[in-house]
Amino acid sequence: MKILFASANPAFIAYLKPVLCSSGWDVIVASDGCDALDTFCTERVDLILTEIDMPVMSGPEVTGKIRVIEMMQELPWTPIVVLTAPDSLENPVNIIQAGADDLVSQTAPEGVLKAKILAMVRTATVRRQLETANGTLNNILNSVSDGIHVLDMHGVIIAENAASTTMFGWEDSDSLVGRHGHQTIHHHHADNSIFPVEECPIHATLSDGKYRHVQDDVFWRRDNTCFPVEYKCAPLRDNAGNMYGVTVVFRDISERKKAEQHIIYLTQHCPLTDLPNRVLFGDRLKQAILNAKRSRTKFALLFVDIDGFKPVNDRYGHAVGDMLLQRIGKRMTQCLRELDTIARIGGDEFVAILPDVNEADDAVSIAERLRQSIEEPFAVGNAILVVSASIGVAVYPDDGLDEQTLQVNADHAMYQAKGRGGNAVVLNEIDLTGKCAQIF
Repeated sequence: MKILFASANPAFIAYLKPVLCSSGWDVIVASDGCDALDTFCTERVDLILTEIDMPVMSGPEVTGKIRVIEMMQELPWTPIVVLTAPDSLENPVNIIQAGADDLVSQTAPEGVLKAKILAMVRTATVRRQLETANGTLNNILNSVSDGIHVLDMHGVIIAENAASTTMFGWEDSDSLVGRHGHQTIHHHHADNSIFPVEECPIHATLSDGKYRHVQDDVFWRRDNTCFPVEYKCAPLRDNAGNMYGVTVVFRDISERKKAEQHIIYLTQHCPLTDLPNRVLFGDRLKQAILNAKRSRTKFALLFVDIDGFKPVNDRYGHAVGDMLLQRIGKRMTQCLRELDTIARIGGDEFVAILPDVNEADDAVSIAERLRQSIEEPFAVGNAILVVSASIGVAVYPDDGLDEQTLQVNADHAMYQAKGRGGNAVVLNEIDLTGKCAQIF
């Protein structure tokens, strides 16, 4: 234990220093206020004893400057005891306001003086142990990659770790402490609709003290953008079991959501053409029927089979065949409207859903445009490839009220086009192009 003893009185130093040293304490003597301040800045001491009246700088002045230094440099608190002369006229209140922890008369009995100093040393030791423990805890919390968001019983933020502050986009945790948690980071849903505090899982834990695990929600940054989170709410309780707040441990799941969305995308799209596959086509067809039934409108279903694709594949190989399918998919997409769906459901088989067609003629017109686009030659590598399309058309509700009936009719019409030589559009088994198949 190291004590800084500031005194300009040789007789008092000669009396008190042996008393302090006899208790096993290391004593550093400063002869004036300036010397005491310099010693404090260069030596780590556990307790400061200073006379009230000293040359250059008084004890209260030294005390005030030490407190400023501790605050500016974020140093641990050091207990200061001011030793007052018997005839001192200083107001004790002013000395305490300057930052002193206690006052002791220089004429106090040796036992009283030692007891006061021992009490201060114990207080300093406990306080520094707490500061060390808090520092260790803060270091642990700030090293965790998950955000830690702590609220009191009124829903007011009382702590944030570094990860949380960064994710919320604030400069430091002090900028968040004191704000209402729900209004600051949880005020709206992902769709920008208001999130009432009464429905908030975090505030539910504040109300009933129950642990909660929320796997998919959003928190809001300072710039008013949101990010997806998974979080766990746990009540904070003291040693008596009384609840005094809630801890929310959360993580940004943006990358996980992207990965999930990518997996969903892959399960719904053809990896070769990037068009919807049979699974997504089925969902779109169901939705088209529901929409048409609700709005009492028509839509068309087209089955498209590529004529002459197998000879291309056999002659030029699968790599060229795959590139041709990609070009066909892009060309058909360019022919369709934004609200239409074109999907690849098999080797050289495609389907299209055309919502909001007024009459069958509208669907036939679009199908004819598709047929004409496909019969234009394709430049693939060094080869000029010529294929065509047989297209069958079925219209809801004329050719079926359910998915299976519509698909059967469209498929049957496509085979009718195939059977008449290909490169044709057929609606209800009626050849609308009058053209014979021409395979290159």
